[in-house]
This record gives sequence, structure tokens and C-alpha cells, in this order.
Amino acid sequence: MYRHYLSKVLEWLLVNKDKPFEYTHHSVLLVGTVLFFYAAVVNYHLGLASTFTVIALLALSFLIFLVWYLSRWRNQFKLMSVAFLGLITLVAIPINWMGNGGSNGPTFFVALGLLIYISGSFKNIGLYRRVGQLFCLMAPIPLIMLENAHPELVFHYTTDSLKQIDLTITFIIIGLFLIIMVESLSTRFKLEREKATQLSEKLKTLSEQDSLTGLYNRRKLDEQYTSWKQQGRIFSLALLDIDHFKNVNDQWGHNYGDKVLQSVADLLIKVAKKNHGLAIRFGGEEFILFLPISLDEVYKATTQTAQSLSEIPFKHASVTFSAGISQDKTEDSQDELLKRADNLMYQAKSNGRNCILK
Repeated sequence: MYRHYLSKVLEWLLVNKDKPFEYTHHSVLLVGTVLFFYAAVVNYHLGLASTFTVIALLALSFLIFLVWYLSRWRNQFKLMSVAFLGLITLVAIPINWMGNGGSNGPTFFVALGLLIYISGSFKNIGLYRRVGQLFCLMAPIPLIMLENAHPELVFHYTTDSLKQIDLTITFIIIGLFLIIMVESLSTRFKLEREKATQLSEKLKTLSEQDSLTGLYNRRKLDEQYTSWKQQGRIFSLALLDIDHFKNVNDQWGHNYGDKVLQSVADLLIKVAKKNHGLAIRFGGEEFILFLPISLDEVYKATTQTAQSLSEIPFKHASVTFSAGISQDKTEDSQDELLKRADNLMYQAKSNGRNCILK
């Protein structure tokens, strides 16, 4: 129950985990809001920064919270992502440098933390990501030059103890920030991997299935044949061809013909599932039952399928098929197995159709 409510609260604050980039970024925005506010309070209480810097940190805390609000609740995610990058790189780093001890202060920690965050999180907005990375790397150079030229602009620590306290506090803050960021990115990458796996499986299924009937295609037959052959299993193949199917299409149209194909496919799927095999559309009106059972068992299953097909109340006349059945031999190749079934099927058609030969 507790986890359920926590999950709901996090979804309300951040967004659904199905959007991992937004989820991560919103979490960082809220953490950043808290950390900047905390930094302002600590700096003020301990005298670690100038009054201007304290006010600036409070303002940054408010602005980051506003960015979160506009991103989460006003559908301005991409715009606010760019705004956050600009706010941090162009405002936060210079202010922290000048107001927290300059090159002797903790700004290097801040810049490094931001560099890591930008590098890990902003892959979806590549140009701004590169600009942010470049700024984090190069920002200290002009700031050091400005500090050397005008040292009076930089807030200096009154004692070494205050400097040590400020560095320690900033190190802890940036460390916590990075821990939260890494955890969020880990969740994001996990979700992305799961999505990629699901997409890969979906594409694999689509590449192996016929779109009209839902049956497997020749690629799946090749794969399964190789597997069963290597395992030394007994298996047989029934090659079926719907009788007079061209006439069905010509007389009653292709839509009706598709319905006939789907009806036959539904019967074959049931037989395949029952026998732990495959039902395959081999092309046009030709189908294959590929089952890990003996020749006689496949013959029986195919005969029962023909009976079930005859009982379907089609709108225009009954539907039958002719079939040839062959069992794999040790010395067989896949083509030889298919060829024997094909020859038997054509012999069945020559015998008047609606016939099954083995």
C-alpha cells in the first residue's frame, strides 16, 4: 500500500516512468530546487557567501521550481529543458564563482556535477547538450581571468575553516545530486532497454508472421526445421492448398477470399497449438502444418481439419483443400521434405481435389 501511494506521488511530481527522460529531468529539477534553497540558507547562516550570492541562490531555487512547473504541468518540456541548461550554465556557475571564493571555492565541484548531468541526460537535444558541455568545460577560464583582473569582485573567505566548511558542504550536496541523478538515469536506461527489447521482439514477430492470417511465414519454418533437425526429433509436414481458390476470388471478390484464408488459418492455428508445432502460410492459398509428430498422426490431424472446415457455414459454397504429407528422414534436407509433400499434394489435386495423401 505504501509503495502504491509513493508511486502515485512520484508520478504526479515527475511524470509516468514510461517517459524516462522527462521522469529523470523533473526529479533533478525538484532536487535542484531544494539544494539551491539549502545552499542559500547554509551560506547565509555560516557567512560563506556574500548577501548578493545568497539572494541569487534563493532566486535560482525559485526559477528552477518554475521551470519544473512549466515543464511538468504546462507541456513545455523541451523549452524548459533548454531554459534549465541556460539558467545553470550562464547564471548559476558565474554567480557561484564570484560569490563563493572564486578559484578557491567549490564552483569546480558544481561545474563537474553539471557536466556529468548534461552529458548523461540531454541526449535528446544534442545541440544544446554540446553547448552545455562546452560551457561547463570552458567557463572557469574567463572567470579565472576576471578574478585575476578584478579580485575585489570575488567574495573571499575570512578564514580557512570557512573555506573548508564550504567545500565540504558543496561536495556533499553535489554528491547527493549525482547519486539521485545516477539512480534516475539507471531507471531511465532500464526502461529504455525494456522498450528496446519489446520493440525487437515485436519486429521479430512481424518479420516471421503473415499480416493477413497471423500465421508464421517461410522464415519461421526455416528456423524451426533447423532446430528440430539438430535435436534429432521426429517431425512431419502437411502441405495444403485450398481447392479452386482462384474461382473464389474471381466470383466473390478478394475480401471474401481473405475471409476464407483467415478461416482456414484459424483452424490450422488450433491444430498447431494442440501439437506444439507451427501453422505457416506458404504463399497465396498454400499452407503448411509443421508438427513434431509422426506421419500417421499428422494425417489424422489434417483429416480432422478438413472435416472442421467442411462444417463452417461459408456464405458462398463449401471450402475444401488438397494436401500432401511427408515425414522427415535422417538423410533429408528441408527442400526434399517439402518436395515430397508438394508432389503428393499435386497428386491429390489430380485425383479430384478434396483429398489428403501421405
